[in-house]
Amino acid sequence: MTSVEPGPEPSPDAPLDPAPGASAAAAAAPSRTRRAVASAAVARDKTIDHLVRVLVPVIRATRVPLRLVVLTAALPSVLLIILALLRPGPDDPFWIAVAVIGLVLAAWLAWRRHQLLAVAAAPDALAGAFASAVTGRDVWERAARNLTAGRVAAAARPRRSRPLRLLRGMWRGIKLTGILQQLIDRDELAPLMPGRLRGIGILVVACLIAGIVLSVAIFLAFLLFVLGA
Repeated sequence: MTSVEPGPEPSPDAPLDPAPGASAAAAAAPSRTRRAVASAAVARDKTIDHLVRVLVPVIRATRVPLRLVVLTAALPSVLLIILALLRPGPDDPFWIAVAVIGLVLAAWLAWRRHQLLAVAAAPDALAGAFASAVTGRDVWERAARNLTAGRVAAAARPRRSRPLRLLRGMWRGIKLTGILQQLIDRDELAPLMPGRLRGIGILVVACLIAGIVLSVAIFLAFLLFVLGA
């Protein structure tokens, strides 16, 4: 009769084999995490695409109004300089100085206009800048809602459908304290920042005032030229 020898006893320090169900759950957890991350990225990209589709036409709508404002200050400045050169007199430096101020304001606004329109020239690059600056979707979703609501309100009140006002309203209710530096660091997004848009609005008002002042100066300079003073 043969005797069965007992096998070696397992060491107490040896790792226990995981149960089949536990290994399957551990493998499924990273898969679920990856799916959740991918789903969040897809939702963010859709939100950004919607924002870009709404934002680009609003930016492009500023092309003509801002050009007219630039010309409002630039043309009187040039005419005033011409009048000052045609009528030599002791007050010529004053008229030229006034005209130069108008030209500086017009050139400054023209440069800001160029930077703003450059943002809308490449919608794909704009979407990429949005996605890389802020990974979440809450900021862009709120911005898209603000622009959409502003366009609906502008359609109901055509007199107030100013594209620059719509752009400034894009950031309404959005806290930029933690992400402002990330946005400013991107050259593609800097023209859309609240401070930059507010500066464009100030330049618009300054150019309009300069246009009025320069028009009065042209009238006075022309009057002095006719009178031979």
